Amino acid sequence: MRNIGKNKFTSWLTIILIVANIATLLFYWIGNVKHARDNSPKEFLATKLNFSTHQKDLYFDLAKEHNENAKKIREQIKINKDIFFQLLKSDKIIDSIRNSAAAKVSSSIQSLDILTFEHFKKVRAICTVEQKPKFDELIQRMVNAVNNPQQGPCYSMKEDTTQTEYRK
Repeated sequence: MRNIGKNKFTSWLTIILIVANIATLLFYWIGNVKHARDNSPKEFLATKLNFSTHQKDLYFDLAKEHNENAKKIREQIKINKDIFFQLLKSDKIIDSIRNSAAAKVSSSIQSLDILTFEHFKKVRAICTVEQKPKFDELIQRMVNAVNNPQQGPCYSMKEDTTQTEYRK
């Protein structure tokens, strides 16, 4: 009779622990999703520029369109790089074929850079006269951070960028 009581107790304890683990995982997952959404570059820029609701709507539409187009170009870059590095499997690599494959990679990257440039040009156009200098500063800092990945970002999304110095 004692074994039955112990088994019931063990069974209930196991069920409670499983439910507690599931609840913990759910809270952790929901918290991470909210944190990622609130700290996205899109939200960061909209917050730092103090976009109005109308500006945010326009900006988020532009960002969605940009991300869709950029995804297609990134896929093409991956394909072109795969083709380029497949050439390493050959013992005899013809310079003209290698150069052509490298040019395709470069052309795809150039397309992405132009797309991004045009996107930020559109975003700047929705800024007010007061927001444009802050936008210019933020974009320059982002470009510097992307161009110096080994130094890390030169600003933090959480700190006030007006107080931050550029890294040298």
